[in-house]
Amino acid sequence: MRKVYIIGCNWLFSMLLIVGIAMAQSGLDLHHTDVGIPSEEIFNLSNQILKERIEMFVLQHYKDNHEEIVVNCENLPVSIPVRKNDWDIQVESRYGGINNGTNLLDVTVFSKRSVYKQLTVTVRVQTFDYIVVAKKLIERHQKINENDVELAYYETTNFKRQYFTNVEDVIGFRTKQILQAGKPIFASTIELPPIIKRGDVIKIRVRLKNLDVTALGKALEDGRLGETIQVKNLSSGKRIAGEVIDEKTVLVRL
Repeated sequence: MRKVYIIGCNWLFSMLLIVGIAMAQSGLDLHHTDVGIPSEEIFNLSNQILKERIEMFVLQHYKDNHEEIVVNCENLPVSIPVRKNDWDIQVESRYGGINNGTNLLDVTVFSKRSVYKQLTVTVRVQTFDYIVVAKKLIERHQKINENDVELAYYETTNFKRQYFTNVEDVIGFRTKQILQAGKPIFASTIELPPIIKRGDVIKIRVRLKNLDVTALGKALEDGRLGETIQVKNLSSGKRIAGEVIDEKTVLVRL
């Protein structure tokens, strides 16, 4: 066997050179040989595992109820090399809580001895529900019945107004505006119909301590139960305000 002499090199370099020569003589390629951590100790943590952990965190911290919640994770690495049986994942919300739309999460992949990787992940939360929509065009001030509405599957992620998930919740209400077919019905677009309408002849009941006086009057505006409306005393012609207590009576407290 040919002898190799190393002159003027430090010990570590000498050892590496000896190993390299031995490997070359054995037919091994030094450039494609892993001499670090044994390969059986390395595990590539996939972004699918990261995604599942993040989704679990999001669903645990999301407080609203919806038919479907979709969690989309952005800018995840393809994989992270970790040691087998020595890794864990910590997820925290950057600003506390999870909301519809875009959220920033701080994700740390770590072991008992060190941190493998820290990253910021953008997560978008989308919500979907079966909500009440107009089945056909509904005119302004039209009373809603069961033939006017239906349930439709809608993305509700960006809805700021109150919507309905039960058809029964809108039956009997009237519209404040024209509602287009297929469009969601929001609480702000409907109202209870008035039980007294403008122009109705009603009973004005005036209460003064223990004294009750009744007179005929005329409603000057629509009124719902509990609302205060303007009425006109048909005898005196005087305008007064009173509370609607039923479909024929307005109570005036003096």
